[in-house]
This record gives sequence, C-alpha cells and structure tokens, in this order.
Amino acid sequence: MPTMNQIASPRPAASHALWEQTRPRAHAPYPADWIGKARELAALFAEGTVDRDHDGTRPLDQIRQLRESGLVNLLYPASLGGGGGTLRDAAHAVLEIAKTDGSTAALLGFHFYNSLVPLLTDYADRNAAVVRRSTGERWLWGNVTQYVNRAFVARHHPDGGFVLSGTKRWNTGAPLAEITTVLAIHPDQDRYLYAAIPTSRAGLRFHDDWAPIGLRGTDSSTITFEDVRIFPDEVLHWSHGPAQTGPLPLWASFGAIFYSAVYVGRTLGALELARDWTLQGKRQGTFPGSDLSADDPFIQAEFAEYWIAAQAALAYLDGTIARVQQAWDDRARLTEADRGRIALDTLALRTFTSRTALHVTPRIFEFAGGRGTGFAADFDRFWRDVRTLSSHDPEVLARRTIGRHVLHDSPLFFPPHFKPEG
Repeated sequence: MPTMNQIASPRPAASHALWEQTRPRAHAPYPADWIGKARELAALFAEGTVDRDHDGTRPLDQIRQLRESGLVNLLYPASLGGGGGTLRDAAHAVLEIAKTDGSTAALLGFHFYNSLVPLLTDYADRNAAVVRRSTGERWLWGNVTQYVNRAFVARHHPDGGFVLSGTKRWNTGAPLAEITTVLAIHPDQDRYLYAAIPTSRAGLRFHDDWAPIGLRGTDSSTITFEDVRIFPDEVLHWSHGPAQTGPLPLWASFGAIFYSAVYVGRTLGALELARDWTLQGKRQGTFPGSDLSADDPFIQAEFAEYWIAAQAALAYLDGTIARVQQAWDDRARLTEADRGRIALDTLALRTFTSRTALHVTPRIFEFAGGRGTGFAADFDRFWRDVRTLSSHDPEVLARRTIGRHVLHDSPLFFPPHFKPEG
C-alpha cells in the first residue's frame, strides 16, 4: 500500500509524453560548484540558441541535461536526497543560463520555486515522500496555479480524492514537465487544495497554443482538465492553519527572485553580445580615428552606463537573496508581518530588475548599428524574452503597491480569498 503523498503507479495515463524526451540517460553526481556547472551548461546551450528562438523549438535536450546534471535538485535538502544548495546557488544558476538561453533559464527558474511547493505548504516534512521521489528521478516540475481562476473547482470522488474539470491558462513548464503542481478550489468552496500530479495523467489535454514574441521555448500552453483524477496521496499536506484560504506563504517571493535572475541574466547576456560585436569591427558612424567600435569614446560612455545599471541590479538581487535565505532558514518562526516585509522587498526587486532589463536590452542595437538588425543576429531576443516575462505583472500595479506600503511604513499583507460567512 503506498504511503501518504507517494505518487504511486500504475495509474491512468494519457498520451501526452513530451517529458519522456527529457528523461535522464544517466544521473551525474551532484557538482561541488553549482554555479560553475550552470555556467558550463550555459556554454553548451548557447549553440543553436538563435535557431531555437527563431523556430520556437522546445528545449527538450537542454532540460534532459539539466536533469542529468542534478541541477533540478539543487534547492532540495540533502536529507531528502537533494543537492542541499542555497537560494543564491539556484538564482545564479538561472542567471548564468539566462545569459545564453532565456527559455531554458525561465523553465529552470519556474521549476525551482514550484518544486518547493511541497516544502512551502508544510514545514514539517509531511510531504517528504513526493520530494524524495522527485530527487530520485530528477523531475522537472511544472506549474498549474493561478489563484485568479475561481471557476476551477474540484469535485469529490466516491473512492477518495478529487476530480477536476475545467481549463487553466499560462501553465509554465507543465507541458514539458514530468510532474506539475495543481491548485484548485476545494469542493466546499471555502479553501484551496494543492496537489502534485504526473502530466501523463488521463484527461489532461495540452492545447499547444504558446506563441508569444519571446521565451518561445518555455511552453506555457493552455491545459484542459477533463475529469482528471486527483488521488488522496497526491494532495499536499497543509500546515499553516486549518486551511489554505490565500496565497501560499513565500511562494511569490521565491518567484520574484527567479524572475529577477532571468531579467539580470538576459541583461548581462545582451551586454556580453554587444561587447563582442564592438570588438569585431566598426559600426557606421564610429568616431573618427577609432579602429573598432570598442574604441569609440561615445560607445565606451554609453556601454558604461548600461553596465553600471546591470551591476546595480545584480547587487540588488544578491542582497535580497541573502535576506530571503535568512527568512527561509527561520521560516517556522516567521510572523505574518515578517512575510509581508519579505513580499514587499522581493516585489521591489522584481520591479527594479525588470525595469533595468527593459531599459538596457533594446539599447544594445546602438553598439552594432545596422548589422545588429539582421535576422540572423537575433539581437532582439533579449528584449523579447524580458518583455514577455515582465508583461505577466504590470509594473504600474507593482509600483502602486510598493508606494502605498512604503509611504505608510506597513508590510504587504495578502488578504484571504475566502471569507468566513456571517
């Protein structure tokens, strides 16, 4: 008999099996240097990244290599079979890959904070079984959350567990992942339930409708649930009070860290590409007497401006990571006010890093001139990736929230989505 939260098999399976192409062929030992390993993989992923962007190709081979390397297990504790890495290790792994491959980096970032859901819903390791299986098989996790979808209501199954029907949009990574989180409203409609199910489950229909201007390989396709079974042992334990009536504690803050890692990585990657071009020749209008664009004093001054902005974003990211890591280490003692301060801190970080990336990435055309507009150069991929990711959270709303709470010196509280009657 399977233990609680152990995802057992055999269970009804669907024909969707993209994840089978990402299954590891071997499990490499965990690296001693997680960031160095990410940098090594980023160099490999750089080959063909322009073609993958043009074609909208899913990074199946890249995901397989992430799984084989053990990077997908980086954030899990060693006691549960994970790599025992830090939040900085994970964020900088995403950042290094984002320098060359935005889609793969975004998938890894989404994986990191969604694979933490079993640890975020319960701090006492009552979801340990699913984590141990994840580390043992080096799963990539997908994301089917969206708190705003209030029509996604589960039904009780007569044999236990639940049944889900309905449609969820923007399910980042789920079509490529072996396992995915699923958030739904409990049949009593007074709380949420969180589960982790295989993406091969019968009744899941992937629409293959992800066609944005950027992050074209991340695959956030729409998924329709057609009487999808959620077994009792797939429902994650919840330990933060009697029921989950609002957002998962710290989930959005972890998400902001990994969003920011993608923004900073794409910014640094764009500047590295621009630097390479300035060292290879001259753009039209280069300052007289300069043999290379890199020797043009105006280009030097402009490049310095953007480089300084990127360094500021990087320092902001590292400083925020240190504070969130400390909060995570002390998570059992955090008050609601503590979580509110962390939420405000990370929202400000995400706002700053996205704004920096949106400012810098389109400006790299200034360094290449007309050559940089060539289709094969793909200079715009950095901006398109940043624009696609940042559009999920309008900056004006973030700034309004930050300003209100900073002016009144108050933490950011998330009100419950379900209010008691009477």
